[in-house]
Amino acid sequence: MAQEKFEEQTGEIQLLNIDPIVVLRDVAKRWYVILAAVILVSMGAYVVSDVTYRPDYTTTTTFVVSSRGSSATVYQNLSAATNLATVFSEVLNSSILRGVVMEQLGMTSFDGTIKASAVAETNLLTMKVTAHDPRTAFLMTRAIIENHHIVSHQVMGDTVLEVLQNPTVPTVPSNPRNSGSMMKKAALLCAAAMCALLAALSYMKDTVRSKQEAERKLDCRFLGELRHERKIKNLSMLLKRQKSSILITNPATSFTFAETVRKLRRRVEQHMPEEGKVLMVTSVLENEGKSTIAVNLAIALAQKQKKVLLLDCDLRKPACHKILEQSWRGSGTADVIRGKAKLSESTVQIGRNKYLHGLLEQRGMRSSTEIVGSEGLHRLITEAAAQYDYVIVDTPPMSVAPDAECVMELVDATLLVVRQNTCPAKEINAALDTLHMEKAKLLGCVLNNVYSSFLSDQSGYSRGYGYDRYGHYDRYGKYGTYRPARVQTSKVERTDHE
Repeated sequence: MAQEKFEEQTGEIQLLNIDPIVVLRDVAKRWYVILAAVILVSMGAYVVSDVTYRPDYTTTTTFVVSSRGSSATVYQNLSAATNLATVFSEVLNSSILRGVVMEQLGMTSFDGTIKASAVAETNLLTMKVTAHDPRTAFLMTRAIIENHHIVSHQVMGDTVLEVLQNPTVPTVPSNPRNSGSMMKKAALLCAAAMCALLAALSYMKDTVRSKQEAERKLDCRFLGELRHERKIKNLSMLLKRQKSSILITNPATSFTFAETVRKLRRRVEQHMPEEGKVLMVTSVLENEGKSTIAVNLAIALAQKQKKVLLLDCDLRKPACHKILEQSWRGSGTADVIRGKAKLSESTVQIGRNKYLHGLLEQRGMRSSTEIVGSEGLHRLITEAAAQYDYVIVDTPPMSVAPDAECVMELVDATLLVVRQNTCPAKEINAALDTLHMEKAKLLGCVLNNVYSSFLSDQSGYSRGYGYDRYGHYDRYGKYGTYRPARVQTSKVERTDHE
């Protein structure tokens, strides 16, 4: 069903509401591609310019133009020089004169150019002869001076040309190497072309970039748009490389962010099935912000004095304890599933809210699928549902491992997190088809980490919230024990259930 809808929608040509900042960020993220292309094109332009460079040498001769007869006026001489400039160029480039010059110099071809121009407000005429060899340019100039009268007397009439400045052998090319300039121009053109190409590819990408695209492309209910919020709040944090935790209980977190999470909480409560308690939060790809949303949703539910258990079932790369800055105190999710520890002995109170508890995990495990797929998880979720009003289950991404599919058989509802401009819509719809086939109700999707500018539709509480990758975690497939940073233990109190 989702696939048919996707193919039907992609067949239509319509312009969607895409904020320019999304395209600009997409281009900026691929700066290394632009840099590599600029370097390669610049080097290529430098090499081509250097290999194809041929020096030209130019000799210059100045003539004095005058009219025959002693009665000629200065005005007549100036007029003659002006009128003669064009005519003399044609004379110098005539086939007759070129033939005479080639015969005199013993050349088989006339490999050079001849130009004549009048000096402004004078009766002077300048002739420039250019050739690839300095000696050839000089000899050609001498030959032209000696033989130009063969043709010129037929067209110039009473005009007389006298040499004022004799030619010399040029020592410096008249066209210096411009490899550096060519390299700079090629670099600028390449950078502009690559930016335009990447912007076009970004625009044509089949990802979800806005609320309009989510509603149009995805075959599920749209629950909200959560915009980006910075984790580095000021210059001091930037210099110290510190990041603020994105939690609604953190004073540094914006009011808009907290209201957005509470709005999401209300929608989750509205769409949860009757008597439903267990909600799974997942995503298609990693680093889409599912763990951060799961943690904050659990906090928001607990603020309504609902007993909530945050259950970290992402055993491949557990992240909830890092987001909460929770120090390690012993048994975790894996031990309870295996029967090595009891639920009541392994949960910890999150912060000062007595209604919020967490069963967390610290160690990444290769055998996570076997652990999650065992009967122990069914017993754990059943026991947790009997003791709590809500159980929020964080799972690995669906494209990384089948863990989420094992968990969704045991939960009452599922929430899918979609990060802006990250996962192709086709893959999201394939995951939605899988979720629709399970008995757990699909509540819908949340568009996360949305970047926008003043051009976006910024209505309601959807402004100013979103998430990037939380911390510098290793990618899936690299496992081991995580060594947590020092935290203030006063933030966390370990308690048993009352």
